Amino acid sequence: MLDERPRRTPDHASPQTLTVFVDDEPVSADSVWHPGDTVTTALSWLDEQQLPAELRSLAEEVESRPNGVGRGVFYVDRYPGFSPQPVLSVSGVVATIEVVANLELHTDQGWKLLPANVQMWDVPDTGTWRMPNRQYSVPGTSGDLRFVEQHEFIERYGVTTPTFRRDSRYFRVVVLLSLRSRKWCDPDLVERVDHGNVDGRFG
Repeated sequence: MLDERPRRTPDHASPQTLTVFVDDEPVSADSVWHPGDTVTTALSWLDEQQLPAELRSLAEEVESRPNGVGRGVFYVDRYPGFSPQPVLSVSGVVATIEVVANLELHTDQGWKLLPANVQMWDVPDTGTWRMPNRQYSVPGTSGDLRFVEQHEFIERYGVTTPTFRRDSRYFRVVVLLSLRSRKWCDPDLVERVDHGNVDGRFG
């Protein structure tokens, strides 16, 4: 006989994760995310073709996006009223934080973004001070592409134009979802969030 009783997710089940992107909008120190923080935040969705160039290579095939399966990313939306997509809410624990740095090549026409060469590394929080701010490559080190901040480069080398520079506008954050948010990730249970009831800290 078929058991129709509702099934509960075991406490020992593997946690479900969601990758979200946080932009470089300045926030107060008490709104910065750290690994281990429990957060509730509003999310929006961008399809792959809508993404900034440096994020296109990081797009994922996601089943839990608002309109079904597709490639793109979720991002933290600090201004839900202006979002072109439904705004959703998730809760969970921050697992990891990486800064996403784009790489640009200097050409006769100026700086050209190299989207296939996005660089990422772990950082301890989502403070914008963790982002590289137009870091320039040190001459003679194209093999390992060591970078220094713009002001340091100018002080050391004058106005000599470097070959490469990198900058950043986003963090890549992995969140361990709460049980409530795991239900939200079932496409049949996705609900629109009342903009006036979105709470939590925005990193």
